[in-house]
Parts: sequence; structure tokens; C-alpha cells
Amino acid sequence: MASNSTSPSGHDARSAKTREHLIDAAIDVIGAIGYDAATTRMIANAAGANLSAIPYHFGGKKELYLAAAQKIADYARGRFGEITQLLLQPTGGDAAARFEKALVHLLHIMLEQAEPHSWTSFVARCTYDNDEAFGIIYENAIAMLLDELTAAAKTISVRTADEATLRLRVSAILTSIVGFRFQRGITLRSMNWENIQGAYATQIETMLRDLCKSDFLHTA
Repeated sequence: MASNSTSPSGHDARSAKTREHLIDAAIDVIGAIGYDAATTRMIANAAGANLSAIPYHFGGKKELYLAAAQKIADYARGRFGEITQLLLQPTGGDAAARFEKALVHLLHIMLEQAEPHSWTSFVARCTYDNDEAFGIIYENAIAMLLDELTAAAKTISVRTADEATLRLRVSAILTSIVGFRFQRGITLRSMNWENIQGAYATQIETMLRDLCKSDFLHTA
């Protein structure tokens, strides 16, 4: 009987698993101590892989770093796709209601922290450096979300100012929402909260809804 040539061999499956472990380890190690401090040996050890596996699968440390960024970008693009669905949902009310609903959903994505903590640290580091890894995350996920939110805001805004001004205001809202994930310590300490859950999350959601109903996107 002929074998199924489309099914992966045991070697291919192990190779793919090793590659995935190296990416996860890179996110963990670089998220913890930064790109410059992280060594390929540290990452290989964290992945339980041979040091030679990194050049075999990626070519080097930088390529592994960018592959890690791509994994996060792909995941973020999928989650942000939920925002797009809400913006385009025909039964989601008028454009203003859909915009508000989309932003509230994004807020809860940020607050639920479904991803490993190391992902937040990894993204925070490359965002601060504004490096090539962040470029991958931005271009593959964040830029798309910003474009879609700006287009949606344009349909509900009565502004006479240029589109760049509107985009800046949408960007400010987006940055503020993301900030509840990446600078959560500021909120916790300033409000003397232990976490952002339950009634506290409801307070933030109410504030966001009030902002959507304000003149922030409408004042010329």
C-alpha cells in the first residue's frame, strides 16, 4: 500500500515542534531580559533544544526574534478581526453604536489578559525600541485595526478637519485602551486597586462609552 505523501513524517512533526518551542522560548526570554541580553544558548536551553537548532530553523538570533514577533502579530490580527466583525455587523445598530461596541470589545480583550504574561513584556520591549520586530506587529495587526477604526469614525464624525486629525484622535483612544494592558500599574496604583476586574472593569467601560458619546471625535 502506498503511503500518504501529504501526511507529515515523524521527523517533520518533531522539527515543527522544536521550531515552535524555540519561538515560545524566545518570547519568554526576550520578554524577561530584552533582546540584547538574551543569548541563543539561553533560548535553546529554555526550549529544551540543542543550540544548533536555532541556526537550523531560523538562521540566527535576529531571525528567531522576528519569527517570535510574527507569531504575536498573527495572533493579534486574529483577535483584532473580532473588532472588524463588530464594525461591519449589519445588526449591530447604527455606525456610532457599532463603533462604541467595537471599542468596548477591544477594551475587554486588553483587560482579560488571555495571553501569557511574557507576550506583554515582549511587545512592550519591542514597542519601546520601535524596532523591526515591532514593525512586524504594527504592520500586520495594529495598522489594520487603526485604519478600520479611523474609517468607522469618519462615518460618524461631523468634523471639518482633515483626516489626519481624526486619525490622531482615534489613535489616542486606541493607545489609551491598549495602555490598560501595558501600563496597568499606573491605573492600579492611582486608583488603589488590586486588579482590574469586576466593578473596576465596568467603571472603565463606562468611561469609554462616555468618551464615544462625547464630542472628542466631532469637535472641529
